[in-house]
Amino acid sequence: MEKEVDYDRVEYATNRNLENDEGEETGHIKMFSYDNELFFFEMTCPYCEHSFEDEEELGSRPWWIECPECERSTNVFRIKDAHERKVKDRGDTEDVDLDEV
Repeated sequence: MEKEVDYDRVEYATNRNLENDEGEETGHIKMFSYDNELFFFEMTCPYCEHSFEDEEELGSRPWWIECPECERSTNVFRIKDAHERKVKDRGDTEDVDLDEV
């Protein structure tokens, strides 16, 4: 990201891989905001792998960023939400010894 970042002022930042519809990590996003309204980001689209950067006022969640090349939108979800989804998707836990998880 070419924009100089004042890390002492950052309210939100993420740097992570993005999955396509098949669950493959083919995209990436680096994103930050000083006020949780205007977001600066550098992204590789997980669908067409086009790389671009921009700044947008995203407001409240959920945050969707549209690729200017393929026009598909990517949800930049909260990492905590993604983790909770994975835990819920584990299925029945009656037979699981929680000390071993």
